[in-house]
Amino acid sequence: MNKSNPTIFIVDDEPLLSEMLTDYLKDQYMGFTIKSFPTGEACLKSLNENPDLVVLDYHLNSKEKNAANGIDILKEIKRQNKNIPVIMLSSQKSYGTASQTVMHGAVHYVIKGQDAFEEIFQLIKANV
Repeated sequence: MNKSNPTIFIVDDEPLLSEMLTDYLKDQYMGFTIKSFPTGEACLKSLNENPDLVVLDYHLNSKEKNAANGIDILKEIKRQNKNIPVIMLSSQKSYGTASQTVMHGAVHYVIKGQDAFEEIFQLIKANV
């Protein structure tokens, strides 16, 4: 990590997952400033804060049916600021889905599961 107090945005419509990931990351490194968003649209409204990295869920419409999906939000983040690293998070183990997110600018695709939080932390360290 090059920055002492990196700002991380977590975008997931599952509040429990966002909270658990936030707690895990803060346990690993006290210097994180972490903001959570229940929708990609809410994240986009705060993008002018220039986060150092975004953790973005692939499926964002389980709570709000009209919410944009992760691919659409990824494209918009990259359109607004192509330098923000985005880690896609998904429960889908599909290679096609993973390659699609990377093709649109994600730095990595993490599958939700036992080691996902540690993998995200290592990716943050490598990209911030």
